[in-house]
Amino acid sequence: MTDQSGIAGGATGTQAPGGPGYGAQPPAGYGYPGGAALPSGKATASMVLGILGLLLIPIILPIIALCLGISAKRMADRGQGGGRGQAVAGIVMGSVGIAFAALGIIVATVQGISAM
Repeated sequence: MTDQSGIAGGATGTQAPGGPGYGAQPPAGYGYPGGAALPSGKATASMVLGILGLLLIPIILPIIALCLGISAKRMADRGQGGGRGQAVAGIVMGSVGIAFAALGIIVATVQGISAM
């Protein structure tokens, strides 16, 4: 029997207001159907190589990160996998790494020419 407050069992009810007790399953319809897509390996590799390209090997790794990032982003846009954000991060870091490498080559060339 419910009173006017809407709590089962009256004012001294056996159940706390707000829903079922511990361990109860939520009603159907909650969450996303099938869950979110997991990031693809290409997207993760793109992001990791982009980070390493900025820190360790500034010529080769950013190029690989850029290529993998573009490929992973296209896959994510087609719905063939997740990790679109990681792919975009790989594209951005790969582009920045390539720009830093090009800037370094230009500065080294100018310093080499001016030292002659």
